[in-house]
Amino acid sequence: MALQRVYQEFDERMKPTLHFYLYTPDYRYDFTEFVTGHEWSGDINIAGETFEITTYNKQLKNDRRWLPFEEGYMVKVMLEYPTGKGFPGPTELFRGVITARTISGDGTEQLRVQDYNWYLQQNEITIKFQNKTADQIIAHLCRVAGVGVNYMDKTKHVFAELEFIEKTLWEIIQTVLTETYLRTKKRYNIRSEYGKLSLREVTMSPNRMIIERGKNLLGSTREVSIEEVKTQVIMTSGESQRNTRVVKVDAAAKKKYGTLTAVEHTQDVYGPGGLSALAQGFLDELKKPSDHVSVEALADYNISAGTLIEAYDEMTGMNDYYFVTAHSHSGQNGYSTMQLELSKSYNPEFVPYEKPDEDKAEGGETADLDSKLDDISYVSGFIGTAYDPRLGGINGSGDYSKTATGTKWAYKRTIAVSPKIIPYGSVVHINVPTMPEFTGLYLAEDTGGAIRNENGGKRVDVLIEGRTNTSRFGRRNVEVAILEKGKGAADARAKAAKWNSIKAAWQKKLDQRSSKGKGKGAKTGDPKRDKVVELARSYKGKLTYKFGGKNIPSGRGDCSGFTFFIFKQIGVNLGHGTMSQITKGRKIATSAAQPGDLVFFKGTIKERGANAVSHVGIVTRPGYCVSLASSGCKEHGYLPSNHKYWGKHFMQINRVL
Repeated sequence: MALQRVYQEFDERMKPTLHFYLYTPDYRYDFTEFVTGHEWSGDINIAGETFEITTYNKQLKNDRRWLPFEEGYMVKVMLEYPTGKGFPGPTELFRGVITARTISGDGTEQLRVQDYNWYLQQNEITIKFQNKTADQIIAHLCRVAGVGVNYMDKTKHVFAELEFIEKTLWEIIQTVLTETYLRTKKRYNIRSEYGKLSLREVTMSPNRMIIERGKNLLGSTREVSIEEVKTQVIMTSGESQRNTRVVKVDAAAKKKYGTLTAVEHTQDVYGPGGLSALAQGFLDELKKPSDHVSVEALADYNISAGTLIEAYDEMTGMNDYYFVTAHSHSGQNGYSTMQLELSKSYNPEFVPYEKPDEDKAEGGETADLDSKLDDISYVSGFIGTAYDPRLGGINGSGDYSKTATGTKWAYKRTIAVSPKIIPYGSVVHINVPTMPEFTGLYLAEDTGGAIRNENGGKRVDVLIEGRTNTSRFGRRNVEVAILEKGKGAADARAKAAKWNSIKAAWQKKLDQRSSKGKGKGAKTGDPKRDKVVELARSYKGKLTYKFGGKNIPSGRGDCSGFTFFIFKQIGVNLGHGTMSQITKGRKIATSAAQPGDLVFFKGTIKERGANAVSHVGIVTRPGYCVSLASSGCKEHGYLPSNHKYWGKHFMQINRVL
C-alpha cells in the first residue's frame, strides 16, 4: 500500500485535558486539581505502561492528607473534551494500579501507577504448552496473572511443544510472538485497553498523526547503524547443532556491509524447506541497518508505543512514516511535551525460544564462579602461568595424556601446583584480576619441577587450550583460595572422575552463602537507594549482554539499558546510553560513593577512545558495583585496589538520588 502524506488539522478548542480519578473500595475521587505534574511512558519491549503522577495532597489547615492513596487502588486517566455540540465524549486513556508511593513532609505525594499488563512481568512460571497458538498461550498466561482479555487477533501458527522453566509470563509472551513472526511474517502489538490486554496485528494504518518542523516538532536526532546487521545466517535444527543445516546469504547486503554472520538453532526438527524459510526470516530481519530517531514534540495523547506516525524534518532526513517504539509524555494539563523513540519498522527485540536444559538450576541468588568470590579468603603473592600438554608436558613422565596424579587432564579444570603448598585433590578458586576470563574453579592434580621450586612453591600453572592463549596468559600475579584441602593423588583422581558434580555442589554451597550475605553492607535508610541496590543484585547471573539492547525484563540488554531499567522502577529517568547518563546528577568524590550512585568507566570500547565514557554500573557498597557487561550481570570491584580490569578503566561516580 502506497503511503500518502495526509495533513490533519485540529481545532485548538477541541484539545482535550487530562482528568485523574482514584477508585477506592467505597468512593471515586476526581483528584485532577491535586495533580501538579505527570509523566506517561511506555515501550514496546516492556510489559505495561506507567503513569508517574505528582500531587499536592495536604489539607490546608493541618498536616493531614486529603486523599487516601494506597497501593493496590485503581487510577483512571481520562481525556476529556469541552462540552457542547460536536465535541466527543470522555475517552479513557489509561487504567492501572498504584504500585508505589513517595510521600514528602511538604505535602507532595508521588504515585507510580502501572497498567494491568504489569502483572505479566511480576509472575514467573514453569509450564509446557502443546499444540497451541501464540494467542491461546497469551490468553492462558493472562488467566494465570489475573489479567483480563479485551481483544485478541488470531495468530494461527500452532507450536507442537514449548516448555519454559522459571520464566516471567512477559518473557514467554515475547518468545511466542518472536517465533510466530519468524514463521508468519506478522507482528503483533500488546497493549492495555480499559484495563485488559489486547493483542492486535500491526498494520500500516492510513490514520497517522503528523510531527513536523515548524508545527509541533521541537527537536530531533537520528542514528543509522549497521553494528548489529547480519548479512548471512547459518541455521540448524534438532537436538544437535550438527543436524540439518542451511545457510542463507543476502548478496547485496554482504557486498555493501561485508561478511557478518549469525548462527541460529531451533530444537524443532525441520526438513530443508522449512528450515530454509526460517533462516530466511532471520536474515530478512537482521540484514537491515537500524534507523533510530528521537524526537521531542508538543504532546499528543493519541500517540503511544506502537503507534504509526509521520515525521518530517529536512535537517535529519526524516521524511516518512515511523513506528513509536517508546514514548514519554510529561508536563501539566496546560503545557506538555513528549519524547518519542521512532523506528522505520515495528521491531520488538527478538526473544527466540531456547529449549530448557534438563538440569536447569534452581533460581535465586547465584554465586559467580567467574569472579572473585565474596567473603572468601584469598592468598596473594602467587605467580600464575599457563600450559597446554599438547604443546609439551611438565610432569616428566613423557605421557602427555596424563597428569602427575594419573588423571586425564581437562581444560577449565586442571591446574599444576606444588603439593606441599596446595595438596593434590584440593578444590581451588583462582582469581586472575588482569585476565578475568580465566578466573574460576580448578582441581589441583598436576605438578612440575619448576612449579615446586619457584617462588617457594607459590605458583600455579593453569591448563589453557592453545599456544596463543597460553602465550597471552604469560606470567602474572594471581590470588588463590583453597576451598577444600585435598588428601593426595588418589583424592585428585576421585574428584576428577566426578568433577561436574563437585563443581555443582560447590556452586550450591556458595549460592547458599551468597543468599545469606546478599544484604551485605548496611542499609542506607533511603528507600530509593536500597530498592535500586536490591533490584540490581536480583539480576546477577540472569542477563545476557546485547549491545544497544534495552529488554532487561526478557533477559537481554547492555550496561546503560540495565541502569535505565533499574532506575525507571523507582521513577528516575536516566535516559539511554552512557554518554547521556553521565550528564545526569552530579559528579562526587570517589570516597563519598554510596549504594545507589552510578559508577562510570572509560576506554572499554576502543572505537570511542581511551578517555570517553563507555560503561556504567550501580554502586552496591563502597568499592563495588553491579553492571551488565559482555560476561553477564555481575557484582565486581571498580577501584584499582579491588579489580585490576575495572579499576584500570574507572572514570567517576555520579549521584542522581
